[in-house]
Amino acid sequence: MIAPVPVPPADPVERARRLAVELLEPHAAAADDPARGVRRDHIRALAEAGLLSVRIPEDEGGLGADAVTDIEVTEVLAGACAATWFVVNQHRTPQMLARGGVAGLDPAQFAPGEAGPEHRAALSTAHEQAGLAIAHLRRSGQPAVRAEPDGAGWRLQGRADWCTGWGLVDHVMIAAAAPDDRYLFTLVPARESAGLGAGEPLPLAVMGGTRTVALEIDGLAVGPDAVLGLADGAAYRELDAARTANPTAATTGLLRRVLRTLAALDRPGAAELAATLSDRAEELRAEALALLVEVPLRERIPERLALRGELGALTVRAANALVAARSGAAMLLDSPEQRWAREASFHLVQAQTAPVRAAQLTALGRLPDRPR
Repeated sequence: MIAPVPVPPADPVERARRLAVELLEPHAAAADDPARGVRRDHIRALAEAGLLSVRIPEDEGGLGADAVTDIEVTEVLAGACAATWFVVNQHRTPQMLARGGVAGLDPAQFAPGEAGPEHRAALSTAHEQAGLAIAHLRRSGQPAVRAEPDGAGWRLQGRADWCTGWGLVDHVMIAAAAPDDRYLFTLVPARESAGLGAGEPLPLAVMGGTRTVALEIDGLAVGPDAVLGLADGAAYRELDAARTANPTAATTGLLRRVLRTLAALDRPGAAELAATLSDRAEELRAEALALLVEVPLRERIPERLALRGELGALTVRAANALVAARSGAAMLLDSPEQRWAREASFHLVQAQTAPVRAAQLTALGRLPDRPR
């Protein structure tokens, strides 16, 4: 008799937890390893469960969930396998642009391109996945990637130092500085072609299996059908500064995972320390949720920065506490403790800006009160 096919839980968070236990956690060490890496079938499983489309309306193939549910799904995935989470997280921005805009920008500040309608359905359902090459927009000085008009389309030139998921995703969204202080967002196949080359995967200290590469862009011709849109440069930079000030669900996901493990460890003082750190972690998480869900994005920026800094510092502290409690076994490459400590460091530098760095250094430099 043929066994019945299990029905996925209706709750997106429960779906995420099931896949975390069945797929992500057992493979997390391998996903961190450059020689093995993130598995494409795991990405496909997350997509088929709707976990790359949590907030996409149901009539467009998504789960139609709210912001809190989306945050909780991210926490589960990031706490289970950071490398897989980081690859699928790239999909969010191209998915958003393909749906016709940039959340936080007025329609007058973003002109949608022809690629959106063509790819909207496939990206909304995550039937096709996309990666990103846009981090260079945050760099000061001369633009790393430029776009010049070329007939009805554009021609791109430069180098994008960071592109995650090369060889794992179908498309890559490349951003470039265009004339008149605009940013061009293009969607091209994630493979080498005339004018587009990829280096070897970067030798990363953590998440080495994410297939993160540098892209060499040498006269890449982009037709109008590959343009997701054009954004006003000043408006986009202001929006990006506000978004990067936010504490991230991935950080709280790792923090909660580490503290659960510390609490369960049979070592003197481990459970007590876990309880103390967990109390503070949940306080900070509650504050972060309130800001993310209830407060307009551009308000209370100093508070958001301080929260991101403190959560990052607490995650580093908790991860290193777990290493200390676990002792020498934590240094084995197949131990999650050493990997989580490295992941905690990653959360300090991911989407880091000068204001974020200042908040992090303030939090990391804050010494505990001396016992009296």
